[in-house]
Amino acid sequence: MIDKVRSLVQWSKSSEGKKAIRYSLTSIISAVVSQIAFFLLYGVLSVSSKTSSITSTLLGAIPSYILNRYWAFGKKAKNSFWGEILPYFIMAVVGLVFSTWSSDFADSHKSIVGTSHFAQVILVDGAYFGSFAILWVAKYLFMKKILFSIAESPAPVSGGE
Repeated sequence: MIDKVRSLVQWSKSSEGKKAIRYSLTSIISAVVSQIAFFLLYGVLSVSSKTSSITSTLLGAIPSYILNRYWAFGKKAKNSFWGEILPYFIMAVVGLVFSTWSSDFADSHKSIVGTSHFAQVILVDGAYFGSFAILWVAKYLFMKKILFSIAESPAPVSGGE
């Protein structure tokens, strides 16, 4: 068990580990932004589940892009519309469509938890949140391997002197 803990600590200090931890923290931050927006819109203001989902997803995408690009993946070069912003937007739209469908489906079936408004809000909000949890790993791999990948330059070869 101690070896596993040491291995985990060692991994967390590696470049890959730091990237994964920062991605996770960024996901938590953007999820909190989205969840607060969704709960306020759907649960408090009684905005439709579709509009709440779309608005909340767009609000959460802003800190997600900024934190992932600069902090989690360490990208420093100028933003590229075609190489980063548009693909990120497409990825966000996939999440938006899936979360909107999920929350709308739950909203259509919310009576299964009874008539309690709070229970219904938890069900619909849970479907909204769960849709992003499902996509979380795929988004990380997409950003790591494609969107924010930084070509590692090979170590210089010594001339022998």
